[in-house]
Amino acid sequence: MYICSKFFNLSRKFICKVKLRPCFKNPFSVLLYEKMPKLQFLHHSSFRLSLQKCTILIDPFVNVPKDVHTKARTKCPVSNRILKDADIVLISHEHFDHFDKKLINEIAEEENCAIVAHDNVLSEINAKSSNKYPVTVNKKMNIRGVTIEAFHVHHPNSFYPLGFKIESKNFSLIHTGDTFLTDSLNKLKADVLLVPIGGQITMDVIDAVKVVKTIEPKIAIPMHYNTFDIIKASPKEFKERIENSVLNTKPIILKPGESLNI
Repeated sequence: MYICSKFFNLSRKFICKVKLRPCFKNPFSVLLYEKMPKLQFLHHSSFRLSLQKCTILIDPFVNVPKDVHTKARTKCPVSNRILKDADIVLISHEHFDHFDKKLINEIAEEENCAIVAHDNVLSEINAKSSNKYPVTVNKKMNIRGVTIEAFHVHHPNSFYPLGFKIESKNFSLIHTGDTFLTDSLNKLKADVLLVPIGGQITMDVIDAVKVVKTIEPKIAIPMHYNTFDIIKASPKEFKERIENSVLNTKPIILKPGESLNI
């Protein structure tokens, strides 16, 4: 009886520490599941994309600079230690809420990380020149086994705003950066679309749905909303408009820190 009780207690402790995953009838499905791209929403327009070969940070933003007199209504719940394991960092433009200079310099100093951005942004980063990848719009770059392509977007407050398309094997993702409706989005296609909905300084919910209709992704995820008072918007409205349309796109709302296996 003592042995059985002891075994039960040890088993219970072990089970509690095991991270649960879906139940698969085919053992090969487990391997496929573990290799699936994983997208984590950090907050605002920041995402962490884990692929089989590398981890990509897009528009990392953790801290509001001291010289900026505004407060963020949301925070990145992921520790800097985890963010620093990035293999590639993509920066869409120079604004503080997309280019956390302090964090990126820390990543560049500690890790052998590839930084992809416009030349003007790269000039502010303390990284080895071999780790800096200046973009040429509409030209594909192969970096650490991943294809990355930058494209122009319309964000008048920025010197050189960009969006990014990421491709790896049979997976593709578009992060539009900060943008209003623009012709450069018309020819794009991807499995996953990350699109701003906050309005004022980017497109709003209605225009974001128009972009979804144009690109026709499998999954659409709203971003760049409710971080600051000026960009209050309803992600539920975005979701409902897509669900009530003829689109086959699945809208997904992620809370800061939440992840999605794609």
